Amino acid sequence: MLRISKLTDYATVIMSYLALDAKNVFSAAQISRAIHLSLPTVSKILKILLEAQLVISFRGTGGGYQLSREAHEITLAQIVSALEGNLAMTECCSVDNACALDSLCTLKENWKKINNIILTTLAGVTLKSMMQPLKQASLSLKGIPIVKGF
Repeated sequence: MLRISKLTDYATVIMSYLALDAKNVFSAAQISRAIHLSLPTVSKILKILLEAQLVISFRGTGGGYQLSREAHEITLAQIVSALEGNLAMTECCSVDNACALDSLCTLKENWKKINNIILTTLAGVTLKSMMQPLKQASLSLKGIPIVKGF
């Protein structure tokens, strides 16, 4: 089954929460309470997002996190890559391509084409566009509403 990890899914929720009030700075504890995830999980994801330069952090009193760019400038490909690494559907699509069948395989070009289609699709979906349904329904995780400005 092709599937992103829970951490990547949660990272998208965290990024969406930050985008709800992009000018505000939120502490990891505020984010944790608002989206109903444990503080260690939120902190771990924020560290990864910070290293990927998708969020920025502010130290000291009133410190916390906010998006590094506007939501329409951040793509799902960037979020997925930050948490999962480079997209590689099969070994032949990976950068180091350690497949033992590489020289014999007649399918690798098709897998590379599929890999590029998925990557292009993810790159074409922005954080802002992912949030569009929020205008009709509230943001939730596991069926629990996420409270804005918690």
